[in-house]
Amino acid sequence: MKVMKDANKSYLLGAHTDHIPAELSDLPQLHEIDYLRRVLTADPTHPGFQHVSHLLEDFRIEGPNGRHLCLVTDLLGEGLDKYCRQFPNRQVPIAIVKSIFRQVAMALMYLHDKCNIIHTDVKNNNILLTLPDGGTISSPLPTDVKVKLIDFGPAGLTTPPPADVWALGCLVYELATGEFILSESVDEMSMPYMHALIFGGPYPLALIKRGKFSSYFFKPDGSPLFDIEGEAPLAEIIRRRYKGPDPEGLIQFLQTIFRLDPEERPTLQTLLEHPWLSALVV
Repeated sequence: MKVMKDANKSYLLGAHTDHIPAELSDLPQLHEIDYLRRVLTADPTHPGFQHVSHLLEDFRIEGPNGRHLCLVTDLLGEGLDKYCRQFPNRQVPIAIVKSIFRQVAMALMYLHDKCNIIHTDVKNNNILLTLPDGGTISSPLPTDVKVKLIDFGPAGLTTPPPADVWALGCLVYELATGEFILSESVDEMSMPYMHALIFGGPYPLALIKRGKFSSYFFKPDGSPLFDIEGEAPLAEIIRRRYKGPDPEGLIQFLQTIFRLDPEERPTLQTLLEHPWLSALVV
């Protein structure tokens, strides 16, 4: 990555190898340029357009290591993962959390509704602060933040939108509490059970029957193959970790999102109309 400047504006230049084995050519992450082009042209009038990264130019160059695809995008600031560090215990004030949620939700609505793209990787370091006209961010970092969603490499066309809704709920939780919902040490085999414990399981039997790998985790009647204890329900975790105002409002909002059955999760538009987002913060 390299920052390039002309007389009026700065840009970010990134280079990728252009030599892709044929057997890997259909991987979604290798089609980022196609997604970026679609994002740039689908509907610039949509309110979410301003909250996604934009491809300004693309070209190819020859080098000693082969041919490279170069992408020029708008220059952005640091990610939310670094932005959070300025706050005690990495807990972002809830008014800022709500603002970031609105912006990312609008970005995802644009991707889903206008671009037919599901991001699939919504997280702190894929959400960057926009830079003011001067090109620098003050220190300490601003509280009136404007953000953009980046990284369309892992994006897909077949993953359903509720996957992004779930990830957006995780983002809200992490910004508000300064912690991950699940420890990074939790192994994949334990994940479904931890979800059930935290998010109000058990899993619906109909959902288990639709799962491709359900037999690795559940019996035919839907009961778990293994017993795992140690995690409290979501509401209890939030009351213990969240130090800001209106914990019950945050709990209710996240419980609306964290439905184990994707078909029961609310749409982004429904979430943007949720009373918690407009509630007065004191």
